[in-house]
Amino acid sequence: MKITILTIAPEQFDSFLKTPLVSRSISAGLLDLKIKDIRDYAPGSFRKVDDSPYGGGAGMLLRYQPLHDALIDNMSEKSHSILLAPCGKTYKQKDAHRLSKMEDLILICGHYEGFDHRFYEETDEMLSIGDYILCGGELPSMILTESILRLLDGSMKKESVIEESFEEDLLEYPQYTKPSVINDKQVPEILLSGNHEAIRKWRYEKAKEMTEKLRPDLLKKKDSIEDVEPSLKTYIEENILPCYRDYEKSHNIDHIRKVIENSFDLIKGLDVNVDMVYSIAAYHDIGIRFGRKDHHITSGKWLFEDKKLRNWFDEQEILLMKEAIEDHRASSDHEPRSVYGRIVAEADRDIDPYRIIERCVQFETNSHPDADMKQAYEYIMAHLDEKYSRHGYLKLWMPCKKNEEGLETLRRWMENGEIEDIVMSYLEKDGFVEIK
Repeated sequence: MKITILTIAPEQFDSFLKTPLVSRSISAGLLDLKIKDIRDYAPGSFRKVDDSPYGGGAGMLLRYQPLHDALIDNMSEKSHSILLAPCGKTYKQKDAHRLSKMEDLILICGHYEGFDHRFYEETDEMLSIGDYILCGGELPSMILTESILRLLDGSMKKESVIEESFEEDLLEYPQYTKPSVINDKQVPEILLSGNHEAIRKWRYEKAKEMTEKLRPDLLKKKDSIEDVEPSLKTYIEENILPCYRDYEKSHNIDHIRKVIENSFDLIKGLDVNVDMVYSIAAYHDIGIRFGRKDHHITSGKWLFEDKKLRNWFDEQEILLMKEAIEDHRASSDHEPRSVYGRIVAEADRDIDPYRIIERCVQFETNSHPDADMKQAYEYIMAHLDEKYSRHGYLKLWMPCKKNEEGLETLRRWMENGEIEDIVMSYLEKDGFVEIK
């Protein structure tokens, strides 16, 4: 792995480069670590990298030009650049795992009051190590480097990495060394028993006990939209959901928000990644821009090719989300390949009988704009029969009382003829569709 650190204080890394993990990994060829001075990219004999902000205010900002030139000079096609700044998302162990799978990282250290804001757009992501203030990004860059490096094969013994705090949202269990008694405090007998299975169970229970006592937030069940990573939610709200605003009514932004809402209703009690659930629901229909027939494929491709998502997910998670979107379509001839596919498929059903009929009317009248009322009625009834009748292709893939009851009601209306008047009432609504 190659890591390049851009800084105005390269001397701060002298001791870091000599630490055992770093120096050993460099010697073994596991790590190519470069410390680059941003001042080398500033023109003039004074190599000025800072300037006062427009509009006034205390402190100085790092100038755009030396930052830009330093980044460009050290980039390759495989580079992933990370700005270390308080406005970034909070760095976690899952980020260390994600970044450890990359080949070329560039860490950019802030200083003074921050960066010229125009530089933010040139980096791939922003990370923060916590809600407190440091003089610069040098210490955070060392923290990221060490946390990533220790996950690389060969840098440490595998068993030293597996049972760690935060790896399974648990703190590490209590550990002891010789002597077995200190100030009348005895090492737990179970650890001296030689019974490895009993010791494993004891350690797991103690890890849970310590986590409940010291970090109960780690055990909180994440099953709400409020638990979604804020920076991911901001990215999707600002860059993905607006794409749906000009989509036809049955697949517009209101439908997407409803599928997101339904998805979170479905995951109560499930052990799933809420960031993945949210993203799948947000992207699942985006490919309709290129046609409805294969929209599940193009939607999955759109998500898979969105490089920004690599800021929050590793490649395996990206693949799972792509497959879930591909599997969500009601006419699919196979069961979704994962729980995520079952969630979005069920959330997309949203079987409120009146809402289903309304969406069907919207879709068919939009698909056949030249149809008269009789033709439109026939298209709608054929669609409802093909999809929702007892011989229809729609399937429910996970327990959902709302969908089960809604589907049964819809089928009863179809069988007793009640649905005919409901369809006609939607068609006759003033201003709902133009009937020719």
